[in-house]
Amino acid sequence: MKNFEHFAKSFKDPDRRYAIFPIIHGAIAGKPDYDYFDRCGFAGVVGNTAYNMVSPTDSSRVGFPDDEDMWKRTENGFRGFGERGMHTWIYDENGYPSGTAGGYITEKYPKYIAKGLYCYDYWRVVSGPSTYRADVPGDELWKALLIPTNGGDPIDVTHYLNENNVLYVQVPAGSFYLFMMSKRRLFDGTHATESYSEPRNYISLSDVDATKAFIEVTHERYKNILGDEFGKSILATFTDEPSLISWNIRSAVFPILPWHEKYPREFKERYGYEFYLACVAVVLRLGNDQTKRRCDFWEYIADSVADGFFGTIQDWCHENGLKSSGHMLDEERLQTHIYNYGSFFRSMKRMDWPGIDQLETDPRHLMGENLLGENRIPIARFVASFADINGERESFTEFSDHCVRERGEAAPIEYYYHSVNWHHAMGINNFTSYYTWNGFSEEDKRRLNEYTARIGYLLRQGRRDSRVAIVYPEAAMWDAYQPNTTARTLDLSERMMSVQNSFEKTSWGMLQRQIDFDYVDADILINAVITDGRLTYRDREYEAVVLPCARVLEDGATEKIIEMARCGIPVFCCKELPQLSRESGKESIYAEDLRRMCKNGENVYLADEIDAFGAVLDKNLPAKSRQVFIEGFNPLILSHVRVTENDEKIVFIANMADDDFVGTVSFYGLYETVCIADCRSGDIQPIEKAVNDTSVSVTVKISAGEGKFILLK
Repeated sequence: MKNFEHFAKSFKDPDRRYAIFPIIHGAIAGKPDYDYFDRCGFAGVVGNTAYNMVSPTDSSRVGFPDDEDMWKRTENGFRGFGERGMHTWIYDENGYPSGTAGGYITEKYPKYIAKGLYCYDYWRVVSGPSTYRADVPGDELWKALLIPTNGGDPIDVTHYLNENNVLYVQVPAGSFYLFMMSKRRLFDGTHATESYSEPRNYISLSDVDATKAFIEVTHERYKNILGDEFGKSILATFTDEPSLISWNIRSAVFPILPWHEKYPREFKERYGYEFYLACVAVVLRLGNDQTKRRCDFWEYIADSVADGFFGTIQDWCHENGLKSSGHMLDEERLQTHIYNYGSFFRSMKRMDWPGIDQLETDPRHLMGENLLGENRIPIARFVASFADINGERESFTEFSDHCVRERGEAAPIEYYYHSVNWHHAMGINNFTSYYTWNGFSEEDKRRLNEYTARIGYLLRQGRRDSRVAIVYPEAAMWDAYQPNTTARTLDLSERMMSVQNSFEKTSWGMLQRQIDFDYVDADILINAVITDGRLTYRDREYEAVVLPCARVLEDGATEKIIEMARCGIPVFCCKELPQLSRESGKESIYAEDLRRMCKNGENVYLADEIDAFGAVLDKNLPAKSRQVFIEGFNPLILSHVRVTENDEKIVFIANMADDDFVGTVSFYGLYETVCIADCRSGDIQPIEKAVNDTSVSVTVKISAGEGKFILLK
């Protein structure tokens, strides 16, 4: 046990389930070359039935979902991998985005086709008293409103619409903005038309019945033929890039909001006022209680998506012994979390094994080079946090060499290793793959799979020892984001970009300093308890909290932050302190206390400018919260720290640079035994250490593109 002999056998000869799963789609219903996948050391595959699409007018052929011969071949394909000791995942769609079963659902049930509100803000001021005539935009007018130019809530004038679909509005005295919202099928310019797969209608993620119809012709069909393998050789379902699609990828004519017929009724029941008042606040920033209403709108949308789609699938998976998994759309940009899901965080909470789509494999791009200006957050660490916090400790990636191929280049084998290291360091531990593998021998693939599985084995021991929490500034995002007509619906306003940039820079700043952290939301903060100078939630223990531009925050979360600071837990704010109450939209009753504590240095620290955050962190974060210290500032080194029940530390260090790293690495704490574990050879050997007052240090060499373990006891 002294030299970690209890890890030696499994590290040398790891479980292949921790290796890579190529995505082969409908080929699993053909005649897979099982021996090839076995020889290469793959964990198994991701597959789905082959969607034999036949026109409903062709009665001479049988197509999806009624082609029993195809389902039989699908069953044989999945079982063949299980019989050979490999595992599989079920991909739940024909192409993407998941939800329509290759268009079958929206074609058979047009009522499930997603709609949006197209929001038209007339460019002139309308004055009264007068009668004003206006034709209306879109397919079906939902609301026509007059909004006073001098402030206040809108006047509903929808009832002036006549049988010819024309408004003859009796305008009262005063000056008004004319604002109209029309319901329209979400298709033109949205993800429905821009998918790599095919242009097709999509369902509303808020519609539980639409999701259940999708499950009926996909998940239930797999259950009928393979249910006895669920949770055994078949591990999880894979849902691919679902979204609200109430946004435009190209430049648009009008801003779009998500829509479902149930929204107005449910919203009023929950919040006590009309849905259209929230719509006006979101699109125009007009009317009363704007901050509160903007937050109410997106919170409602977020919960309807989390429950309607992700929760419905997760509930079915739990009933049938499977894990629900998948990844989102354009997840690397913070503001897309709002218009695609209302809240990425709330949707992710309804996945057992949350995932990402990593199209980059060039290590420079994985580490943000040339991409930070595009506001890419470290999405792998973001998603892996959910797995760490929810207790499953399993997350996944759909990783590939897509971006390299799009440039007309071929990714060298070194890029594959870099990507495996990057994902593991971030906390991702299941690998589904669209890599081409062009030019590599079976031995090359076997070695990479063995390398991947070795890391996957050790990084499943114990739990990730994240000592810092970064708060997902959900309410601040809701308040900041404004729908618009620019390409990809990006809001480039100062307020939105401030939230996005601070979240991005604080996250990367922590990673570049080898500081382990989790992402938490206000709900986790509120429900966590303070014990012995730590904020504890389930098995997570945080010694510091970071708030990136959390201008708007729930009162309970702000109160907890003040309590933490008073108990000696440092709170780091980037750009601004929490000021507004999520509940009221007014200044928080705790805002003055926070300002005073920050001014007096009472464990509340503020970096006024985003670029100053790192210096504030370096000066005030306790050494014990960092754990790993690299000699000199090295932003191309990533680390991942785990602690076992035996008080062992497992530290994975990945060198993402083009050059070898040779230097000193120090670990906070005093350790009797220190070993190094080589992921390529599978060997675990003692290493010389230097003991300091509060830490131990080792000198290591980590080649470019290599990851190594330091084991401490």
